Amino acid sequence: MKRLLFISTALLLVGMLLSCSEENDNASDNEYADWKARNEVWFNEQMATAQAAIAQAQAVYGDDWQQHSEWLILRNYLVPAGAPATRSDSMPVQIVQRGSGSGSPLYTDTASVCYLGRLMPTELHPLGYPFSFTGTYPSDEQVFGEATRAPVKSAVSNNIAGFATALQQMHIGDRWRIFVHPDMAYGSNATTVIPAYSVLDFTIELRAYFKP
Repeated sequence: MKRLLFISTALLLVGMLLSCSEENDNASDNEYADWKARNEVWFNEQMATAQAAIAQAQAVYGDDWQQHSEWLILRNYLVPAGAPATRSDSMPVQIVQRGSGSGSPLYTDTASVCYLGRLMPTELHPLGYPFSFTGTYPSDEQVFGEATRAPVKSAVSNNIAGFATALQQMHIGDRWRIFVHPDMAYGSNATTVIPAYSVLDFTIELRAYFKP
């Protein structure tokens, strides 16, 4: 009887493991299904959140709304002034932390930043797959922690349009979460870690910047 019970338990465990394996395989197969459409929906949700927060701050604080809003909407710095606006040439920005610096990097400057870049959330990666980050581990605590952060330097002009747009508006100590539409990132082009038509979710902290 004990032997039969052992065999039944073993078979049950094997079945559970196979079931979990099949579920993971299915989740992996479906992770990027309808990727373009899902990314558009997710981007629109972030934009709607930003617009609602800005409208509320404007209603309460008037012209001083930016000092009290946790959200901004920035337009692609590459778009000529006066050009008709489109949803994909702007990006919602969530202000995680306000810095104390007064100036902002120029296009020709070099910036020292800590950052964590993710794709949109999926079943396999509820926080979004971390495709690039500074430091050794993709978590806010490690990337931005005072004892563990490891900022990197790069020319503002060497970054994708969304990243460069944010840097040119940030002050030292600012930490922003930006949602970059594919039109301000890699568009229809895929990289080894970023599928085509991906919205990029970056959290960036500006540590310093340098003139040429």
